[in-house]
Amino acid sequence: MDESLSKLVQFAKQGHLRLLMTDVTIREVKSQLREMLAEARSALGKQSVILDQLGVSGSLERVRNEAAALKALDVAFDRFLKGTDAVTVPLALDITSVLDDYFARRPPFSAKKKAEFPDAISIASICRWCEQNHATAYVVSEDGDLRECCSDSGPLFHANSITEIISQATVSQAFHEALENALRESKYLSDRLAQEIKDIEIEIDRDRRDGTEVLSATISGVDSINLVSVNVLERDGLTVTCEVEVEAALYLDIEVEVEGRRYHFMRDDYEPARRHSVHQCRTEYFYPEVIARFDSSTGNLEFESIGIGMGRIRVGPNEIQGLP
Repeated sequence: MDESLSKLVQFAKQGHLRLLMTDVTIREVKSQLREMLAEARSALGKQSVILDQLGVSGSLERVRNEAAALKALDVAFDRFLKGTDAVTVPLALDITSVLDDYFARRPPFSAKKKAEFPDAISIASICRWCEQNHATAYVVSEDGDLRECCSDSGPLFHANSITEIISQATVSQAFHEALENALRESKYLSDRLAQEIKDIEIEIDRDRRDGTEVLSATISGVDSINLVSVNVLERDGLTVTCEVEVEAALYLDIEVEVEGRRYHFMRDDYEPARRHSVHQCRTEYFYPEVIARFDSSTGNLEFESIGIGMGRIRVGPNEIQGLP
């Protein structure tokens, strides 16, 4: 296996990166392997005399057996996907946005390259997966139109080659670990996030279901803040902008109203509605943006801003249990 691909497998096994693939990309790779095999068969066939003289004609015979050679290539590629624990991203079923880009000649389409539907479907699928999983991804390609699909703000970033990705991972690995440890151990960060989470306005589901309606809900306390992961979005010297995933255990005070039950089967008489106070503990996940100055050599960490962003908590009748 190529050295850069071996390094990619190593980093994937260590959890420093995840390889994202779509069915389109997998098919393209296998198609290119077949093309490369055909080129190899043609080139080796022209040099059969020399190969015989060198005593390596057996290699030519293995290449000439097309079915066996294709099977060996497919097995090697499947082994690579398994070794990296590659994530197969579902293809985007709604191609409206892809068609919009096609007719507007937006990347990955252009005036000279109008028929890049495989790339467009892959890009749309990866972008949707990133949005659904609150993640970012690198698009590795030397194609200029694919580069234009990426931006400095994400969720898609660009890299020219796997080697570039490996270089970034190698350089940033120690820094990332030191930063994650510093953020995890920061009492200031956990206290600040707890306060911001406590101030979040709760979204109430006003639908009445099974006779139960939520009237109000407040966060009475935040029991714990656990940092799950850190995603560095930008680094400028000592200043880093990152998105952190945190798990928070919340205490909720909820007021609910339960409609009265009919208590006389011959008349439409109902008990009056009853109100209950419910105290609930639940776990929520948030993805705040943190900007800080961090010196990995000293471990010094100074925060510039901490924002909970679009975090929200929704409370509805479905979450209310154990009412009398």
